[in-house]
Amino acid sequence: MATNPMQRKANNYLLMGILGTLFITGIIIVVLFMQLNTLQQDKKKTESAMKKVYVVTQDIKSGEEVNFDKLKQVAVTTAVIPANVLSLDLTEENVSYIAKIALNQGTILTNDMIKQSDIETTDDLRKQEYNMVILPTQIQNGDYVDIRLRLSDGVDYIVASKKQVTIPEINGVGSANTITINMNEAETMVMANAIVEAYYDLGSLLYATTYVEPGMQGTVIPTYVPSAVVQHVLVSNPNIGQEAKNGLVSRYNQNASNRNLMENTLAQYAQEKVNNIQAGVQEQITKAKEERQLYLESLGGY
Repeated sequence: MATNPMQRKANNYLLMGILGTLFITGIIIVVLFMQLNTLQQDKKKTESAMKKVYVVTQDIKSGEEVNFDKLKQVAVTTAVIPANVLSLDLTEENVSYIAKIALNQGTILTNDMIKQSDIETTDDLRKQEYNMVILPTQIQNGDYVDIRLRLSDGVDYIVASKKQVTIPEINGVGSANTITINMNEAETMVMANAIVEAYYDLGSLLYATTYVEPGMQGTVIPTYVPSAVVQHVLVSNPNIGQEAKNGLVSRYNQNASNRNLMENTLAQYAQEKVNNIQAGVQEQITKAKEERQLYLESLGGY
């Protein structure tokens, strides 16, 4: 059937409109595709410029253990990451790390901020509680200390080196005179000898000194030499490894003059030493009993 010119003209306009719409729609689709592609490329570039780092979630003191409870992993742009950002694997088993410096919350860890702990957990390691050591007035839980013995002649000896202290708490209040430190078998025996000899000499002082920057400072070599009897027991003790025994013998031989000086100082208390030891031990027992009683009372029912 023939169509009139007006109808043909309308059909042409309609066809042109459809084609125009399709053309514009095609252009829009192309533009959107190009923008989407650009966004995806930008996202890939951004992701490639991001790196996961460890961030400190709570303040960590120098020398304190660095573990996952105090850290979180976040993705950060490489533009703000330090060049020496931490590359150590903190998930490695049987390896612990400590802070070399004090770390504030929000700090990004770097290789220079932590180091592997030199504290070895051996079979003979035990928690030992001491209440006869004179403590610094501002000692805090987690501090590192040396235990030293100063005799009445003024000579000062290192008995135990770089020990981290735990201060027992009762009802949220830290003990004023008791600390707990981890000691191996040899260290326990040497410390016991130093305690007894501190009781000999009424003018002596068995005391603790805190480290300034324990994460950076290493362990010093003890200079205190126990008595010949204790040395003999040490080298025959089956709970002390042979390598450790050899090290002790070598150290004591090198510091034999220290023992001679100590013997000369302690000799002047030969008459009173039994009474002095008894008094010192009794005071130690009394303190331990009183602290134990306070602890039991804090639990209730006593």
